[in-house]
Amino acid sequence: MLNKLLFHRFPNIKSWLTRLQYEMISSLDKDKNAIFMNFGYTAHHQGNDPISLEQDEEIHRYPMQLYHHVAKHIEWQNVDALEVSSGRGGGASFIMRHFKPKSYTGVDFSTRAIEFCREQYNLDGLKFHHGNAEDLIFPDNSFDVVVNVEASLYYPNINKFFEHVKRVLKPNGYFLYTDLRYEEKVAIWHAQLKNMGLKLVHEEDITDNVLKAMELDRERRVALVNKYVPAILRKQFYHFAGLTPNSPNALPHLDNRRYWYFVLQKV
Repeated sequence: MLNKLLFHRFPNIKSWLTRLQYEMISSLDKDKNAIFMNFGYTAHHQGNDPISLEQDEEIHRYPMQLYHHVAKHIEWQNVDALEVSSGRGGGASFIMRHFKPKSYTGVDFSTRAIEFCREQYNLDGLKFHHGNAEDLIFPDNSFDVVVNVEASLYYPNINKFFEHVKRVLKPNGYFLYTDLRYEEKVAIWHAQLKNMGLKLVHEEDITDNVLKAMELDRERRVALVNKYVPAILRKQFYHFAGLTPNSPNALPHLDNRRYWYFVLQKV
């Protein structure tokens, strides 16, 4: 209930608390196990084949599959891409290696996350900058693709973010966007997206796919929280990781939120 109240009535406080959590993760994760911060995606239970990964990538299968689902709907050849709220860079590295755009720029508000990414990843065309999603510093018409994964729910002013996305996209560029909202806010969220003035190419409710991934990935998430987070803070971090802290098996949940995926185009 407190988490929902913060989302609805005190977005600036929620954004600040989220920033503290991300900064803490960057300071606690010395083994570089938490390079993805999303809830994950799977369609295995619907008969779809899993993506092919290297052996050392398997630990991150479900978060990687979310990035794969986000990215697979467009052509990436000769693309200059921007990811807003790139976090600890796992998704940026995955797209750069698997889809091979010309360049990929990650922007995040966490200085520790940006420092981590600059030390961790050494790929031609991949770079990271500190920045604000609601005040992107890039010139107009700078990118062929803008990516945003499970981050905008923490932005105090989503419309400012959408305005900057439209501004920095080149003509015919794509906005690849996935996130979640409380059920009673979904219609408002969709209306905000429509008001961007971009063409809706694809939309999809992927809530069931995300919940299934969270279920399959539950043990790893529990182990990460228990290993890195002090006991006094674990309840909040369980919730942050989509786990129910007081249930016997830390069951996954989305707190009555729906998870959607969108492809929009600037035409």
